Amino acid sequence: MLIGLLASGLLASVPAANALDVLPDEKASRTDCERRFCQIVLEGKENGPPLTCDMTKTWDRVKIKKNGEENALSWGFGDARCKVALKIPRSRIVPALHDKKHTFQFDRQTIDCKIEGADHTLNTLEVEAAPKIKFKNGHAYKVWINIKDVRGNSGLKTFIWTAAKLADGLGLFHSATIKEINKFIHSTCKARYANDAKNAAAGRRPLRADAH
Repeated sequence: MLIGLLASGLLASVPAANALDVLPDEKASRTDCERRFCQIVLEGKENGPPLTCDMTKTWDRVKIKKNGEENALSWGFGDARCKVALKIPRSRIVPALHDKKHTFQFDRQTIDCKIEGADHTLNTLEVEAAPKIKFKNGHAYKVWINIKDVRGNSGLKTFIWTAAKLADGLGLFHSATIKEINKFIHSTCKARYANDAKNAAAGRRPLRADAH
């Protein structure tokens, strides 16, 4: 989804711990955010409550290393857990899907991470970013992670700034991110949540998020 993918993009480009286990409610909270975002997309109404999400994701060090190597980034740390709190007005989401041209600008977001160091201690990392996506005729065609500040371990800070430069300056991850954003908005939301939108319009109770 637009929010989930962008947040995941933020969290994934932020490196992602004493081997951190996935928290029991991680997936459920992300799925709930996904569902509420899709309801806004499918309803197409600018009036209403904003999309608010608290999302957390934990990464295994092996997966981080593999993803880094695939994109010419060397990961020398351990597991990671990051969280971000989002609050997006509908008036920013809906026009992106219907206007001929629209720039979707996030407010400055803070991503809080815990990363396992080489000595198995946990490092704290804070990344501030203001992602931006450009849309044309309802489809994303440009995206920037737009990192503003990084606080924490010097090695991690260097990694983040390098990843940001590769992403925003050289377009690394760009095509894949754009593809996933458009697929989610125009295919996945309808496939997973069209029935929920119909039930809501008819005043019936929507399906639970974990029913999908």
